[in-house]
Amino acid sequence: MQSVVAKVVAGTTYHVQASSGAFTITSDQPSTVGGNDQGPNPKALLLAALAACTVQTLKMVAPKRKWDLQEVTVTVSLDEVDDAANPGKKIAQIEEKIEVKGNLTAAELAAIEKTAGNCPVLKLVEGPKLVLKKAIKI
Repeated sequence: MQSVVAKVVAGTTYHVQASSGAFTITSDQPSTVGGNDQGPNPKALLLAALAACTVQTLKMVAPKRKWDLQEVTVTVSLDEVDDAANPGKKIAQIEEKIEVKGNLTAAELAAIEKTAGNCPVLKLVEGPKLVLKKAIKI
């Protein structure tokens, strides 16, 4: 099981330090909503996780498929769009732009796009999930 522990930094409102093994990740909110601008907000961290996962997935697969993938940059954007199934409601739309450098054919570009869909973080975001919450007094 993988886990992350997050706590608000003492003396702040939204500045959070999250630890994952030996690593620390910072998150905050902009000063316009009462934060200290000490790091990206949680939505930005999720987008960063998706972008990093896509890059890593492509870098792992490229040598096996003999793709000349010299560079890969992934930009992930979040927007709200009209929900076609529920008029008047909005839904989140996540868009990934995958820029690649290398001697790649059109077929390889299509395969790269398809392979990006195998990113485990994307599967976590898209797929079925069960989120359990339990408040414990300490």
